[in-house]
Amino acid sequence: MPIRKISFLLAVFVLTVLVIPKGFSQDTKLDSLYAALSKDFSPAQDSLLYQKLILDIDALTSDTIAGHYFQKFAHLRDGNGLWDTITKTMLLKAYERYDAFGDPCKTVIAQFSLTRVTLFQGPLEETLSRAKKGLELAKTCGELKHIAHAQSYLGAAYINLGRYKTALEYLITSEKNYEQLQDESGIAMVNLDKAIVYDELNDDVKAGECTKKAAMIYKAQPDKQLNYGIALIDLTTTYLKLKQYDSIKKYLPIAHKIVEGKHQMAMSYVYQNYGTLYFDLGNYDTAIDYYNKAIALNKSIDNTSLNVTLYGFLSEIYIKKQQPDTAYEYALKADSIAQAMDNTSLKLANLPNLAEASYAKKLYTESHEALKTYIHLYDSIKGVERVKEISALEEAYEAEKRENVIQLQQQENALLQEKNRASNNRNWAFGILALLIALVAYLLIHRFRLKNQQQRIQMKIRELENANLNKEINYKNRELTSRVLQIAQKNELLEELKSNLDTLKRTTGHSREVNQLYNKLQIEKQIDENWDSFLQQFTEINPKFYEELDQRHEGLTKNDFRLAALVKMNVNSKDIASILNISPEGVKKARYRLRKKLHLNSDDNLEQYLMML
Repeated sequence: MPIRKISFLLAVFVLTVLVIPKGFSQDTKLDSLYAALSKDFSPAQDSLLYQKLILDIDALTSDTIAGHYFQKFAHLRDGNGLWDTITKTMLLKAYERYDAFGDPCKTVIAQFSLTRVTLFQGPLEETLSRAKKGLELAKTCGELKHIAHAQSYLGAAYINLGRYKTALEYLITSEKNYEQLQDESGIAMVNLDKAIVYDELNDDVKAGECTKKAAMIYKAQPDKQLNYGIALIDLTTTYLKLKQYDSIKKYLPIAHKIVEGKHQMAMSYVYQNYGTLYFDLGNYDTAIDYYNKAIALNKSIDNTSLNVTLYGFLSEIYIKKQQPDTAYEYALKADSIAQAMDNTSLKLANLPNLAEASYAKKLYTESHEALKTYIHLYDSIKGVERVKEISALEEAYEAEKRENVIQLQQQENALLQEKNRASNNRNWAFGILALLIALVAYLLIHRFRLKNQQQRIQMKIRELENANLNKEINYKNRELTSRVLQIAQKNELLEELKSNLDTLKRTTGHSREVNQLYNKLQIEKQIDENWDSFLQQFTEINPKFYEELDQRHEGLTKNDFRLAALVKMNVNSKDIASILNISPEGVKKARYRLRKKLHLNSDDNLEQYLMML
């Protein structure tokens, strides 16, 4: 789990605690026990104590009081970084007692607590289900603060599922509601989650802006210094991506001082960021020490996604230190945890380490399988994104079609009304024809005008039909453009793999094994298959293009036709180079040769000429 998510969880913990029911008696044994545990909390506290505590609270007859104490003791544990079975059991019981009481405003608070646990532990679909249920309860309750809180949870759930645009929509709406409430803590919390979205979308500038905004809000609040420290850890994570090492050295010690001894999970991320800093600076032994500190501290909280990340870093370091056995051991650990979690993004991030470590140990078959799995996962992710994009385009297209159908129906109704009025006029004319012969000319003129009006309406209908046809063509063009970009990205990945294999061939001396691996990957065949798929779609949209180009200009090669199609689509030179598997300089030369074969003058525009075909 990224440190940014820890910031969000801590913030929502504070907000949830603030809305726990007040007014309960402080003279009970439960209150005394809570006070004692708060002063001397330890993760190693006897589980039997809490099991007996659960029985004691369950024995309370009042649902609201029992729910209050279940939630209170659960927050004592998760607030100290203990997200175990006991904590989850207490939160579930709190929800059940509040739900039995029938007050949605109390039930939704317990639902938020359960959602927070699943955000930390998963599974992903359960997180989304709980977040949606939280929004339903919040709307039933009707309090804006709960609605804003529920929207932020939905944003976090969609982040976990990789649906970042949907997540951003909920987070922006949540932030507006918090601004209406003038709730600074809520605004800070949402900005930390927005930073996660921008970080995943590779917009480091916006991620940093959101994190700074949250940090400044927390810094100004004396009781939010722990939140401030965690926000600073987020900020140093962004600075690591931007390679701004002076800023990291400035803020990371401040965060270290704030969270040390107060939040184990946050402290684990402090050690991770120290490790990554020294890794980047080439001080591998110091980096290893910090990563091992993070792993040791993480044992008590068992943040599995953090373990995958740390093991991955250690595998990379030991590859750099030319210790393949140790590198392979850590890569296997990371891969086994990612497989158990069934987390695609974690698996995708670790597979290159496993492939490289396996190859260094001369486990060529295992290295080959890791590379194949990486390519398969990469393609599957792109495929899901493609399906989402097409689905969005289809929804937009269907909406446009529905609007056009409504317009046509309205026009048909208007035409029918016009016809009825015309019929009434003719009946009146025939009735008084003998007396008002002079009106005949008027009626003829009126009929002529009506006919013209009908013709205009028919023309409008044909225009709308043509507009629908154009929209369908535009949709196919957008689909083809998306296909071109996908081919370019995939070819870049294949070329990068090819380059990595060539580097391995030069540096390791295992040319035979590398050649076998290269042949198994069939890179050139995949590139040709990509082009054949593109050509089929292009011909559907432009059926006469190749025929007309061939008739006008003899001697054009297959590559000339490929280049002409991509230029007609207005694909940029970088993507053309990737699709045709040539260099950017090669694209310039190919364009020059094509212009000569098409007999174009220096003043003639190649794009305009091909667009007219």
